[in-house]
Amino acid sequence: MSRLAVFCPAVENPHAIRGLVERASIGCELWLIVRPAQFPDPPRRRLRALPARIRYHLRNSIDREIPANGMPWNIRIKDHESGTVTEQTVDQPTVHIGRDPNSDVLLKHDRVSRRHVEIRKIDGGVSVVDSSSNGTFMRKARAWIRIEGTAELSPPFTLRIAHWTVKIEDAPAPVPVEEEAEQAWDESIMIPAASLGRRTEAILVFDLCESSLIASNDDHMAYHLKQRLTQIAEPVLDEYERRFFKSTGDGFLATFDDTDKALNAAIKVEDHIQYRNQRTSNLPIHYRIALHYGDVWAISAGGEDVHGHDVNVTFRIEGVQSPAFTEVIELFPKRDRILCSGRFQHAVQDTVERLSQECVHCGAATLKGITDPVDIFWLKTKYSIVDLDSTLALRSAPVPR
Repeated sequence: MSRLAVFCPAVENPHAIRGLVERASIGCELWLIVRPAQFPDPPRRRLRALPARIRYHLRNSIDREIPANGMPWNIRIKDHESGTVTEQTVDQPTVHIGRDPNSDVLLKHDRVSRRHVEIRKIDGGVSVVDSSSNGTFMRKARAWIRIEGTAELSPPFTLRIAHWTVKIEDAPAPVPVEEEAEQAWDESIMIPAASLGRRTEAILVFDLCESSLIASNDDHMAYHLKQRLTQIAEPVLDEYERRFFKSTGDGFLATFDDTDKALNAAIKVEDHIQYRNQRTSNLPIHYRIALHYGDVWAISAGGEDVHGHDVNVTFRIEGVQSPAFTEVIELFPKRDRILCSGRFQHAVQDTVERLSQECVHCGAATLKGITDPVDIFWLKTKYSIVDLDSTLALRSAPVPR
């Protein structure tokens, strides 16, 4: 694993800079060198030796200054469809919210304009400039009032955009670290990456199959299935003490501190979905579940999130298809399945036997964006059916007669 030494600028808000670098450098061993405030910026030529991705974030952080017109603010965004809440601290005078990928706060929805609303810090307050087609609404007493053009507000206040609410409030003033200001450059503090939130956890990824096709035929039904999935999954994940949860739109990502908890959660979610499918006249919920065990990095910038190589591996296992295998040892279904990595299978093999389940080796898969092949196992449950019309693994395995 490579080591990257990063010279940070003088920071009045060190957590913001740490979040930038942390987000940019997943996958390498990172050391942050925090420079005392009285020393000049490190020469820019040092940036040229860094990877372009890191260089971009560092150049931005070096050039950026805390605005003179007030303290940073906190932005709390709640998605009322998925129930997820994210928070971020902003120390720039202007924030853009919209569908544009370059927005400071990105909201993906067809009722959100590309440059939906601009929030500017002014003396003693905030100016909200709406330039959207479908409107930005501010909370007044118990009613939502549409903003016409520009509104002058004082934090805290709440805006509504499509199915999100955005709460703006002043952030606490950063606490200066006197010890750092007294140090010489050669005595700068070095922070190992391990202190920035790396954990070894069981990772679960769930995907609702064919959701785009369902939405193209019946948008209301697609919305209903996603809502029903959330109602089914969240209590189960809470029961097994998930450490992290995030909606992915067509499914979710969850992590657990124990592989047995992740395994039992996956089986129970499948059990509840199958129970629902057998008793409804609506479309069934078809799914793919992936399980893996490895390192995740907790990211605080822009709200809580997890990233890392092993998270990427889990997402690739969820959608794996037959071309990824050099040789398919065992047929596995296209949907309504639970797949796991060899690392996860090794950790839970005793539990699988105790639960009277079967974990069969499908083969080693070369996954997109992943350097080393990954052994894939199919967890056979009482709902597992090998339907040759819906299987992915038809290339190398013998077809039963």
